Amino acid sequence: MSNKLPYADLSLEEALELFRADNDLSAKYRDMRSEAQQHFERHDIVHVLFGLDTTMREEAQADAWTLLGTDVSWRDIADFAALPEEKELVGDIGWWPITKAYFRGLPDYARIAWRSRKLRKKWSWADYAPYLSLRVSLIRREFGIDKALA
Repeated sequence: MSNKLPYADLSLEEALELFRADNDLSAKYRDMRSEAQQHFERHDIVHVLFGLDTTMREEAQADAWTLLGTDVSWRDIADFAALPEEKELVGDIGWWPITKAYFRGLPDYARIAWRSRKLRKKWSWADYAPYLSLRVSLIRREFGIDKALA
C-alpha cells in the first residue's frame, strides 16, 4: 500500500459503506444483530481511518491501532470478544492462522506504538457519531493520522 490513505474525500459514513463493499462485508454486516453492528462499525472505522484492509496482517494492525490509538476500554474489548458474531468469525478463520498473524505482526506493533504517540489525540471508540458526516481527510488531519503503516 502506498502512503496515500484511501477514502480521504468521502464522509466517514460513505467510507464505511465503501469499505464494507470493497471487502464484501455489506451483507454480513446487515445480517448482524444491532449490538454486533455497533461493535463491528467501531472496528471498521479504525480500518478506514488508518487505511487498512482485511488481510490478516492488517487486521492485526487494526487491533494494535485500536489499543494504542483509541480510547477503547478492556470492557469494550471483552464485550466485543463475547459477541456470537465475533466468536463465529474467529471460528471461521481459526485460532492458528490468527495466532500466526499476530506473531508475524510484532514488528508492526512496535512501529504502531511509536506512531501512536504522535497522534494529536486518541479516537473515541464510542462517541464517533459527530464525525460520520465529516470528510475522512479532515478527521485524519484533526487526529494526526498521516500515512499508512501497512
